[in-house]
Amino acid sequence: MKLNGSHKFKANSRQVFNAILDPGVLKSCIPGCQSVEYLDPNRIMANITTPLPGLKGPYGAVIHIAKRQDPNVLVLQVQRKGTGGSINATSQIQISDGPEGALLTYDAVADLEGPIAIANNPLGQGITKNSLKTFFDKLDKTIV
Repeated sequence: MKLNGSHKFKANSRQVFNAILDPGVLKSCIPGCQSVEYLDPNRIMANITTPLPGLKGPYGAVIHIAKRQDPNVLVLQVQRKGTGGSINATSQIQISDGPEGALLTYDAVADLEGPIAIANNPLGQGITKNSLKTFFDKLDKTIV
């Protein structure tokens, strides 16, 4: 499964970058998120329910910060195996400042196996893209 896109923020790149790594902000902005906490400086644990049919959850996922160049580059990785199937995902995030705010672009690739692979069909992709839009819209409102 491949996802890519962009979102224009009113805030600057540093504000967007810091918000993406703030557990309280993430919890309030990720649809279905029940908790977010740092396990150590490079790993974040998130417990999330999902709107995908047959995969309500909650599911715990450890997000590894594989690369960090404040305030412009983040590479996040998730590897999870268990109830609901397995995920091996990498997301590359670039944030750049423009005259009216920051532009975030993302390029993500996920290998999905088991029931979670439903996210890679047209229905699942629609739900996933809608969840991303909701996340970015909430994040934008939270930062400003």
